[in-house]
Amino acid sequence: MTIDRIICSYRHASWALTSIFYLTSRPYNVVFYKLGVILSLLIFSLFVNSLYKKIENDKQALGKLVLIETVGIEFLLIPTGGLTSPFIWYALNPILVSAIYLPSYFSWINLLFYLVTGVLMSFFVFNPANLSIYQIFANNSYLILIFILINLAIQFLVLLTKELNDMNIKKEESIEHIMSLYQMIETLNNHSSKEKLFEALADYTCKLTKSNSACIWLKEYNLIKINKEADSTDLDMLLQALKSINFNVQEIQNINLLNKNILAVPITSPSTFYGVVAVQTSEDASTNTINQNTKLLKFISDLSSVILDRFNLEGIEEHLLVTEEQNRIANEMHDNVSQRLFGISYGIHGVLGIIDDLSKEEIKDYLLEMRDTSNIAMKELRKSIYKLSSRKKGKKYLQESIQNFLDSITKLHGVSINFSVEGDENLIILGLKKGLTRIIREACGNAIRHGKCRNISIELCISSNDINLLIIDDGDGFELSSIDKKDGLGLSNMKALVNSYNGSIEIKSKINQGTNINILLPLHVYNKESIAI
Repeated sequence: MTIDRIICSYRHASWALTSIFYLTSRPYNVVFYKLGVILSLLIFSLFVNSLYKKIENDKQALGKLVLIETVGIEFLLIPTGGLTSPFIWYALNPILVSAIYLPSYFSWINLLFYLVTGVLMSFFVFNPANLSIYQIFANNSYLILIFILINLAIQFLVLLTKELNDMNIKKEESIEHIMSLYQMIETLNNHSSKEKLFEALADYTCKLTKSNSACIWLKEYNLIKINKEADSTDLDMLLQALKSINFNVQEIQNINLLNKNILAVPITSPSTFYGVVAVQTSEDASTNTINQNTKLLKFISDLSSVILDRFNLEGIEEHLLVTEEQNRIANEMHDNVSQRLFGISYGIHGVLGIIDDLSKEEIKDYLLEMRDTSNIAMKELRKSIYKLSSRKKGKKYLQESIQNFLDSITKLHGVSINFSVEGDENLIILGLKKGLTRIIREACGNAIRHGKCRNISIELCISSNDINLLIIDDGDGFELSSIDKKDGLGLSNMKALVNSYNGSIEIKSKINQGTNINILLPLHVYNKESIAI
């Protein structure tokens, strides 16, 4: 329940309770008069409540309305009994409003005004015994003390509420940071393209630092990525500014570019300067905000350097693997096929030298022997080729790895999974095979954990131009509009994976009707980009 609804509910409850006590108090013979007072207070209460909602954010107007309501309650006390009227407690309404929305001193001033005018009213209007102001104050001191203690309690409760609200805000921010960091880590696993990877990191940098724009410049690749929401017109100037700065040491740089403050942190490893990660900061940003953003940028910088080191190591590893495989093939060819071919060549050379002295039968014997040797060489060459080619051996590693994963899920969760593949998986490069495997894993995990499904159908169709993946489950389903960032991490990961391969994803789901996920990945587009990078 919101603060506005709490105040409104308390206003109605206090009106009802004070009205009941007023209606049942003496004198008993003026019921219609009392009903008129009660009805007038209800109309006044509804009118004031509507005004509070309209001027809630205008502190000055809100303060004036609180004073007007307090004066209105004072006038209500005159025909209803003064300090002995039940409606004296209705004054807690403006006290509550002022304590929540206005400075604490205003609440005390308002209470002081209410108590002083109440005592003066009793002195001038309800004073048949001609008591002095001091005597009236002494006779009602317990009432004054109760109002003071109630106001003090309200002040402490409001302060506690604000502290709890701040804690909740910090908690939400922490959760948001954790989710963003989790998605950043997922991004590292999902993207094989440097451009898309660092474009995603620029977006997450904006989320974490709550900045309008962010960019990541990589010197080695001459690559600069700026988040999608940022204005790209200043991109060249920003790139020139980053290039002109000396980032040879681990230090933070503050750049002023086109009247914009830019906070930049170098991306370095112990031996390499890779580039810079930078965000735009507002001119009125507090020191605490700048320090926090600096720490976040330093973290993103360290994370980016780890990514780039990983790219370099993967490149070295791939090169070493290729070199090792080349040496293995060369040794195998040299030890087997090359020796056979050398024998054939040497035999032909020898026969040519003595061919005039040989009979037809001898020549035929020599040719048959060379034919047998060449056949052996071809068999050994074919054997080596079959060892290298999974296509020649008829192996379907993508289908087998996915099927093994699905079999393990079936055993663990008792879910029936039907998996079918159409087309040649050899058309798909390694990076895209990994992506397909991760998408299927994510979809199945969501269907089982969140959807509590019993059956899943997976259809993978591979053509020469694209890949179509259809995943259907009979789980609980959900409304897409009800999925937020925290609850929809699985969907976010799938969307990020599909986007990283320039694909499209369509999700259809309804409560108690399962979920249908249709993914289309352009095969040729991804291959071209992969080759370019």
